[in-house]
Amino acid sequence: MSGPTELGKERDMGLLRVRGLTVRRRDGHPLVEDIDLDLAAGDRLGLVGESGSGKSLTALAVAGLLPEGMTATGSVQLDGVELLGLAEAELAKVRGSGVAMVFQEPLTALDPLMRVGRQIASGLRRHRGLTGRQAEAEAVELCRRVRLPDPEESARAYPHQLSGGQRQRVGLAIALACGPRLLIADEPTTALDVTVQAEILDLITESVAAEGAGLLFISHDLPVIATVADRIAVMRDGGIVEHGDLHPVLADPEHPYTRELLTAALAAGRLPGDPVPDDSSGEAR
Repeated sequence: MSGPTELGKERDMGLLRVRGLTVRRRDGHPLVEDIDLDLAAGDRLGLVGESGSGKSLTALAVAGLLPEGMTATGSVQLDGVELLGLAEAELAKVRGSGVAMVFQEPLTALDPLMRVGRQIASGLRRHRGLTGRQAEAEAVELCRRVRLPDPEESARAYPHQLSGGQRQRVGLAIALACGPRLLIADEPTTALDVTVQAEILDLITESVAAEGAGLLFISHDLPVIATVADRIAVMRDGGIVEHGDLHPVLADPEHPYTRELLTAALAAGRLPGDPVPDDSSGEAR
């Protein structure tokens, strides 16, 4: 298994290329340091680690969405185009058709005062140049594609009128609206009932396969990662400690932390690849 700085060198990784990515606070303290990642179109890379490991900051840096007061250095290339250092106006053009993101809690990512159909249609008008009527019709079709009940009625709803699982479907519809080359999913199922979680995971993997897109999937949950990913990178304390093709890493993990994650999953009765923990929260779909 190759070291962290060699991730992806053995194969053609033309979609996403990250080299030496470091994220610092305003005072210069590094929170993520010297990250190398590669992702080809059609690949599904799972980024796993405990809370505070830096996995979400890595995703936000790739998408150009770091919080104020944080800076990113190094190189992030999407289809050969350097993203770090781009002006916000240029980044806005990349988001949508280039890279799109699904967040952990869609209620905070959605506009509470706008009907969800209009939120989906907004990106269609901006990135694909559709008219208002065309975009609204396409928004309803996207609601159908992500399996929202009664797509026309769902498109007319406000976010607070939908369940958590339904809001996450809306978030996925927004992300998929412009056919992104790279989909980043940051803990998209953590807050959901286990049955809905499994449905969302299936929907994400089916959607990226249909689009031929690359998937960067972030989770603290190793069995969830094993459900959706074909390659894995393990993060701890702001760095990647192990990576490789999924099954070889899980069959023979080299780093003690990877072994800890695997042991914990097995002790909980959750084999990697089984996304359903013991949970009875009853989240509506």
